[in-house]
Amino acid sequence: MDTPKHQNQMMFVGTWFGSALSTLALSFVLIIYLSQVKIVSPANGNFKLYAAVPTSGITESENIDYSDARAKIIEGFFKGHNSPLADLSEKFVEVADRNQLDYRVLPAIAMQESNGGKRMIKDSYNPFGYGIYGDLVVRFSSFEEAIERVGKALREDYLNKGLQTPNQIMAKYTPPSLEKGGSWAIGVSSFMEDLR
Repeated sequence: MDTPKHQNQMMFVGTWFGSALSTLALSFVLIIYLSQVKIVSPANGNFKLYAAVPTSGITESENIDYSDARAKIIEGFFKGHNSPLADLSEKFVEVADRNQLDYRVLPAIAMQESNGGKRMIKDSYNPFGYGIYGDLVVRFSSFEEAIERVGKALREDYLNKGLQTPNQIMAKYTPPSLEKGGSWAIGVSSFMEDLR
C-alpha cells in the first residue's frame, strides 16, 4: 500500500515530467513558428523593407584598386616617424605607378637619407639626398617636385640600366656607402620591409 509520502513524491515527479514535456513541446512550436518566412505588407506606399538597397545595378569588376591601401601604408609609415612627408602619400604612389617603381622605394630612400624629410639641407626640399655631393646641392621648389624628379631619375638612370635592388642602386646613388659595408642599402631595405 502506498503511503501519502510516496503518493506525494509520485505526484511531484509526474507534475515535473508533465511540465518538462509541455515546455519542450511549446519550444518546438515556437521554433517552427519563428523560423517561417513572413511576408510583410506595407500599410502605405512609403514603406521600404530594406532601406539600404542600392539605387542602381551592381556591377562586378576583377580590377582591384589597391592604391588607397598603399597610400595608407606610406602615410602610416611616415606618421609613425613624425615625417613632414605623411601628407604626400598619394603622390608617392602616383609617381611610383607612373615610373613603374616599387611603391616603397622612394619613401625608404627618403627615410634613409633625411629621416623622412626631417634632416635635410635648408630650403632644398630634397629628402632623398639626390644630387648632393659636398657643396653641390640639387634643390627642388617643393617636396612634390622632388618626388616627381627623383622617381623619374630612378626609372631612367637606375632601373632602366639594370640597377634593380638597393645594393645595386647604392653603387651609383651613394658610392661611399660601399666602403661602409653597404649601410645605405641595408637601411633602405629595412625601411622597405617596414612598408610591407
